[in-house]
Amino acid sequence: MPKAEINLPDGTKIVIDGSVDDIIRVQQAFSNKSSTPQPTRGKDESHNIPKKRTSKIGPLGRIRILVGENFFNEKRNLEEVRKILEERAIFYKTSDITPSLIRLVKKGELRRLKEDGQWRYVNP
Repeated sequence: MPKAEINLPDGTKIVIDGSVDDIIRVQQAFSNKSSTPQPTRGKDESHNIPKKRTSKIGPLGRIRILVGENFFNEKRNLEEVRKILEERAIFYKTSDITPSLIRLVKKGELRRLKEDGQWRYVNP
């Protein structure tokens, strides 16, 4: 089960142990000052449209969650990573996932091995 730690500006530390959706929900609750969108003041307020909320966790954060869940205890290729995210209703193109995997390899959080002409990623 994934874990996340949130540090609030007042120094409070929150540790979350739950599903990916639980972590995102708690993170969004603490990152927004208010739960309702506030219109911006402009010359013409009739055109104020609330901005679409987006997840603050990108491909790198999602892959780090997989690392924490020991998904990479076995060698995995790029397509397997994309498919597990897709099973969780998280859709990324492989071209969006690759830079995050490379970043984790460079930081030593994952290893990369070439087998049969294909890169495989595994815990170090």
